[in-house]
Amino acid sequence: MKPVSNSYLVSADLIRYFIIWCIMSNSSVVDGELYSSISGESSSSVHDAQYCHDIIGEHVYKPDVPVQLIPFKGLIFKSLKLAIKMYSEYAEIGGFDVRLSTQSRFDNKITKKKHIICNHGGKQKKKSCDTLGTSGVRRKRNSNSRAIGCQAKIIFESVYGTPDYKVFQFDELHNHPLEKRSNLKKARQMSYSEKEFIVHASTSKIGPTMAHKLRASLRGGYEFVKPTVVDYKYLRRDINRVIGYKDAQMIVNTMNDRRAHYPNYSFEFNCQDDVLDCMFWADEMEKTYYAEFGDVISFDATFRTNKYQMVFVPFTAIDHHKKSVTVGSGLLSNESIELLLISDDLFTNTDFRKRFSKLVWDINMKPDVFEVK
Repeated sequence: MKPVSNSYLVSADLIRYFIIWCIMSNSSVVDGELYSSISGESSSSVHDAQYCHDIIGEHVYKPDVPVQLIPFKGLIFKSLKLAIKMYSEYAEIGGFDVRLSTQSRFDNKITKKKHIICNHGGKQKKKSCDTLGTSGVRRKRNSNSRAIGCQAKIIFESVYGTPDYKVFQFDELHNHPLEKRSNLKKARQMSYSEKEFIVHASTSKIGPTMAHKLRASLRGGYEFVKPTVVDYKYLRRDINRVIGYKDAQMIVNTMNDRRAHYPNYSFEFNCQDDVLDCMFWADEMEKTYYAEFGDVISFDATFRTNKYQMVFVPFTAIDHHKKSVTVGSGLLSNESIELLLISDDLFTNTDFRKRFSKLVWDINMKPDVFEVK
């Protein structure tokens, strides 16, 4: 067998670098060259096969990536940004998502080592699974549900005295099957118009599952909608979570805006320790109903919301068609409001109820006398 010359090894490395540079140069690279070669172990990283099989043993998987794109220990990059970008694109081709992990710094705050791991890396935290609890405490979502202890990772180390970074450690084997490129998180990222569509669907009382079906129908098929139903549900959950901290202020702002722009619109609210305690509102039509049919008004404080533990109170009158009309509405944090306590006491007083009923049903009584009595 004819021995391989050193010049051939060098040219093989150069070809390998050139291929990766050509692939990466399609994106906006502003840090100069992608990486520079080093002598030593780089020559042993050149393989004869074009692809590596992804299944190499039971519960052991290797990304099916062209060998020219596989990083190796000692490979140098011109910046940490380019190093991370390379591994992210390697992961995308290989069929797994990555996330930034631990890092260490020099005294001057420059990153010394940076760990990037498979999205399935780490150990899942043990949490209580008591589904019979009745304390009402909301359980936190398990954000580490994808962690199954995968050891695939890469560690970049700063080359002292330069802005360069080199591969300090590279572990390419996974303990889980790899996915199609179209199923990865990066490929499923939503556009602004898609997020806007989900928000509009939500305000129209359309859930994320139905919104995903509508989107697929409008686009001509599910193959043209990259995000999954689960992605739609996650976005809806995140929107609700953001609104949850600001919903009281949002409704107060909305009501104040209506009071400023709608004719004859009334809105009042009260806070206790920066928490919305109660609010009342009535529009122009409700005030008209009150002026015409406000001789007797009833209110019902039995409608309690589940999420906010507030009581919805509609104020109701009877029009000349014997139909109920709303003359105002309110939200109360509890029934300790003085008005409600007085009303409850009055209507539990048997003597008062008898005298009041006799007064109301006296058909011979003149209006002015009724008002006085």
